[in-house]
Amino acid sequence: MCIGIGLSGCATKRNMDELAAEVRDVKRQNESTQTMLTRLDSVITAGADANNKLRNDVSVTVNDLQQQLDMLLENYNDLLAQIQQMNRQPSVTHVIRPSPGAQDQTPVVVTDTAGASDQPAEPAIDCDATYDESFILVRRGEYDTAIEGFRNFLTHCEQHQSAENAHYWIGECYYSLEKYVDAISEFEYLLSNYKSSVNASRALYKLARSKQELGKTGEAKETFQRLIDDYPETLEASQARERLKDLQ
Repeated sequence: MCIGIGLSGCATKRNMDELAAEVRDVKRQNESTQTMLTRLDSVITAGADANNKLRNDVSVTVNDLQQQLDMLLENYNDLLAQIQQMNRQPSVTHVIRPSPGAQDQTPVVVTDTAGASDQPAEPAIDCDATYDESFILVRRGEYDTAIEGFRNFLTHCEQHQSAENAHYWIGECYYSLEKYVDAISEFEYLLSNYKSSVNASRALYKLARSKQELGKTGEAKETFQRLIDDYPETLEASQARERLKDLQ
């Protein structure tokens, strides 16, 4: 039987069956493609979720590593300060004794350090032990007790090699206790009285942060910039640059 299809001629039933089969094949391919696209969307979505989770995990890991790095740097700077102090040459004291047989003469003491003619008195406490115990209290988070320990240390061991470190840690304790006014006072004392302190960059950063916490934005920005200008290669300078972006 021939079915008319316009001017082009006629189509047989066989032709119609073949065309219908082709239509079914195209329909199956379209359904298969839609299914594949749906699965692909699911994979992409799952991948995005996994990527976000990975990004969050990496962020947490970076923060943990940063905290560990900060702690290591604090320990390193503390040890470096002690080593530098130990390497400083002490003053040499010479005692000139009277000649044998001389009467009513007392030894004349000559010292290389101007204005110091007598040997310093022995401190009333064990300076090294007091400092170490106070430092351990900082690590334990017992800040008030640590401050008392460092104050006691400074009272009896003002000339000790770790005196400037004690001032720094007192400032850190006040900062951790959110006593920012006291922290500012301690950090400013350190920076004024120990010009070449290895703690300078850290003290400047915490000084600026204390001012920021008190709402003294202008002073905080100036202190952050001072840190960047004076100690540009330090970790604290890098942190200060980020803080300045937030304060713009």
